[in-house]
Amino acid sequence: MTNNIKAGNPKTGKSFTLKFSHEQWLALGLTSTLIVILILVSALTYSLGWSKLAVATLVFLLCYPLIWLAWRCYHFWRQAIMQLTTYTQVIREGETNLRFKAQHPDNLLAGLQQEISALALGNEQKVKQNQTLENVLSHILDSWPIPVCLFDENNQLTYRNIAMKEKIQQPMLMGTSAADLGFVMENDTLTHSQFNQQWQCQSISYLYQQKKCHIFSALDISQPLHQQQSITQQNLIRVLAHELRNSLTPMASMADTLLCNDSFNEEQVRMVLGRIKIRSERLLSFINQYSQLSHLPAPKSTWFDFNTLLDEAKAMITEPCTIHYQGNAQCYADEQQMAQILINIFKNAQEACEKESCEISVCIFYQQDSLQGNQHGRQVIEIIDNGPGFANLDNALTPFYTTKSHGSGIGLSLCAEITRNHGGEFSLENIDSGAKIIMSWPVGNKMNN
Repeated sequence: MTNNIKAGNPKTGKSFTLKFSHEQWLALGLTSTLIVILILVSALTYSLGWSKLAVATLVFLLCYPLIWLAWRCYHFWRQAIMQLTTYTQVIREGETNLRFKAQHPDNLLAGLQQEISALALGNEQKVKQNQTLENVLSHILDSWPIPVCLFDENNQLTYRNIAMKEKIQQPMLMGTSAADLGFVMENDTLTHSQFNQQWQCQSISYLYQQKKCHIFSALDISQPLHQQQSITQQNLIRVLAHELRNSLTPMASMADTLLCNDSFNEEQVRMVLGRIKIRSERLLSFINQYSQLSHLPAPKSTWFDFNTLLDEAKAMITEPCTIHYQGNAQCYADEQQMAQILINIFKNAQEACEKESCEISVCIFYQQDSLQGNQHGRQVIEIIDNGPGFANLDNALTPFYTTKSHGSGIGLSLCAEITRNHGGEFSLENIDSGAKIIMSWPVGNKMNN
C-alpha cells in the first residue's frame, strides 16, 4: 500500500504527487526522530555554555548508537513483515512444509501470525480432504464398467477410466485433444463414432474454477434393448394371435356350415358373407391402427384455428355427445395429428360413458415458461369427460392393453406417442367427475393475442 502527498510550485502553479510505501514511511519516521533528538541535544548543550566543538563532538558520538538503534527497529519490523508475506505466498502456492517461526507473545504481530497459521492449517486439511476424495472417486471410476472421460476448457483430456480406454481402443494420453481421440463437439455436446445406437451417451458441461469443462459417459443398453424388443414381439404376437383367432374362428365356422349344406340358400349365404365382411373390416382396422402407431411421421407444427379442428372431430362421433369448449382460439401443433388425437379421445370418452348423455369439456391455453429469460412457453390442452374414469391408470397407455370388449388398446397409446413426438407430455388422471387428460408441448413462438 502507498500513501500520496500532493505538492506544488507556487511560481509555475503545477502540482505533483509523492508516493510512499509503508516501508518508506517507517524509514522516514525513524530518520526524522533521529534528527529531532540530535537537534534537541545540540540545543540543550549549547544553552549550557558548551563550545561548538564540544557540541559537535557529542552529536558525532551520539549518531552511531542512535543510527544503530533506528536500524534495529527498522530491521525488526521489516523482517517480521517480510516473513509473514513470504509465508502467505508459500501457502497460496500450496506448499505445506514451511512453518513460520513463533513470535514472542507480546509481539504485536503474534496475533496475525496465529490467524495466518490457522488459515494455513485449514487449507492444508481441505487439500488433504480433496486429495482423498479425488483418490476415492478416481478408484471408483476406474472400477466402473461405464466408460467415462473428462476434458478441460480447451477440450484436452484430463481423465479417462479403464472402460473408456478399452472402448476407444487407442492410446488416451492426458492432454490429448478431443478431436484427436475421435470426439466431435456439436452444440456444446460431445459425440463419438464408437458409441452406436446400442449406447446411451451423455455429455455434460460444468464450471470448474470458472472454466467450462466437459464430461462424457456412455451406458451400454444393448441388453435392455434386446429384452424390450423381445417383450414387444411377444406382446405383438399375443395380440395379433388373439385378434386373428377371434376373427378367423367364426369365419371358418360359418364357411364350414355353408359347405355342409347340400344346397345354398341365398339369404343364408348373404348373411354369412356379411358377417365375414364385418369381421374382416374390423381386423383390417386393427392392423391399420397398429401401422399408424409404428410409423408416425414427424410433426409439422403451425398455428391453426382450433375451433375448425374441433368441429371436424365432433363430426366423427356418431353417437350424441355434448362438447364444451373454452380457451384460446389458436393452437400450435401438427393439425392433422391433432385431429387424430381429438377423434380418438372423443371416441374413447363416448364408448366409456355409462350415462344417458356424454359430456366432454375441452380447455386450451398458452402457459408461459417458469424459467426467467425464456421467451418460449407451452401449449396446454385439458380434456375432461363425465365417464367412470380409467379402470387401470397404470396400464392405460400400454399398447394393446384395453378393458373394452371391442377395443384394440391402441387409441390412447397413439395419442401419447403423437404428443411425445411434439416434444411434450401426455398424462392421465381420474377425478370426481370422470377422467382427465392433460397434453402439453413447447411452442416455438409466443402466440399473438
